Amino acid sequence: YGPDNYAGITWSNTGSRKIFLGWMSNWMYANVVPTKTWRNAMTIPRELKLKHVGNDILIASQPVVELSKIQSKPINISNVKITNSIDMAARTGKIKFPCRINLSLEEIKDFSLVFYNEKGEKLIIGYDKIQNQYFIDRTKSGKTEFQKEFGARHVAPRLTDNNKLSISLLIDVSSVELFADDGLTVMTAIFFPNKPYNQIHIQSTENVVIKNMEYINLKSGR
Repeated sequence: YGPDNYAGITWSNTGSRKIFLGWMSNWMYANVVPTKTWRNAMTIPRELKLKHVGNDILIASQPVVELSKIQSKPINISNVKITNSIDMAARTGKIKFPCRINLSLEEIKDFSLVFYNEKGEKLIIGYDKIQNQYFIDRTKSGKTEFQKEFGARHVAPRLTDNNKLSISLLIDVSSVELFADDGLTVMTAIFFPNKPYNQIHIQSTENVVIKNMEYINLKSGR
């Protein structure tokens, strides 16, 4: 799900693992994205698995475990109650990209993470309980005018009725990959703020309790 995962490939030499890599763009705007020295990128490598959900068999995908080799020590926060909005940086320190953010909730409620900068540009990622959907909203994310359909809100269904919810975000200066419910729902989107996002708020109108949150910096593998 999401607008920017296309032409995925897998390999035959990875043993019992099925590793997937996708092209992180969309032919509607791949040739006109507002970049200079490069154009478009690839997703994080993902391991594919089959999972039983009710009477269905679904394909789930999660970031490969090798990412742990470039992860910094996690900053852990537990039992955070959100009555309206909290500044994540106040608890984790200055946010730097690329990073990984893991969240888990004990109750299924509306919430969103808002990434924004001083220009008022913002990317909103979250869960809509009424529609039972995850979403990535890039309508005000920055440069969107280069293609009429780029500035949009994209949604994906929640595919489990588990009463606990978890998401993992891999986010960089111009891309986000969302893995929800152990990889049952996955979304990928690119974005182009005029200045990098430097603030993150978590919002909810339902008195959400974040059971656990991890903030993890990612560094170069070189």
